[in-house]
Amino acid sequence: MNFFAIPVFSFVPPKYRDLVKESGGKIFGALLIFFLIMGIITGLRAASVMNSAGKELEQECPDFSLKNGVFTVEKPYKMDEDKVYVEIDDSIEDIKSADVEKIAESGDYDSIMIIGRNGAGIMNNNKQYQVVNFSDFGGFELSRDILFGKYFPMLNVFIIVGCIIGAFFSIGIYYLVALILQYLTGVLSKSIFNNELSETDRFRITVLGKFPPHVLIYLIKFTGLHINMLVNLVLQVAFIVLVLYFYSKDNGYENYDVVQNY
Repeated sequence: MNFFAIPVFSFVPPKYRDLVKESGGKIFGALLIFFLIMGIITGLRAASVMNSAGKELEQECPDFSLKNGVFTVEKPYKMDEDKVYVEIDDSIEDIKSADVEKIAESGDYDSIMIIGRNGAGIMNNNKQYQVVNFSDFGGFELSRDILFGKYFPMLNVFIIVGCIIGAFFSIGIYYLVALILQYLTGVLSKSIFNNELSETDRFRITVLGKFPPHVLIYLIKFTGLHINMLVNLVLQVAFIVLVLYFYSKDNGYENYDVVQNY
């Protein structure tokens, strides 16, 4: 069978009699290619969202510069809402922990950030305070043009690369679940369809039978719907049962209880 046809025919239950004859390495390689494709698509989609957000942020962000340990901004900015306090003002010379604590005591804040001319102070969700001095950054420079012209495009590359690397972890987890789920496949095949599977067929049916529900849930997520783990598992088991029906039928087991009930 053609290498790229394996994942495609995994959607066709009657084809599993031929699919399980393929080598384990060939099946793994074919699925890995599709996992990588899905990872690239996810990365491109995330990068597109980040790119749109970056353009909106660039339009609203005032011109600023951090050079030689000194921060300047075109106009001051202040936000105080949703338990978040942010103040950016280069007229503030030095910032101390006491300045952040004073603001924290004045309201119920989850996070605080103050950026001044020579440094910045923050309070995180754990109510921990930290102050940094820009002079400690050495020759580091940052500006509006550098941020949106250099770092945001780099971030998009990191997102795509991260999703590609994530595909390898995903298929690892995918196979780990299949390794466990194969025992249920064997029980279902024997108890419902009176068909004893070999260890190889049992594992390959499970690995391939998990793939169509995996792709379906992947596509559903693009609509914004969330599918929990239990529903995911039920869909996988249901498709595997459908595969076992055709697999047993092709093997000559046509007189089992399920058929008689119809």
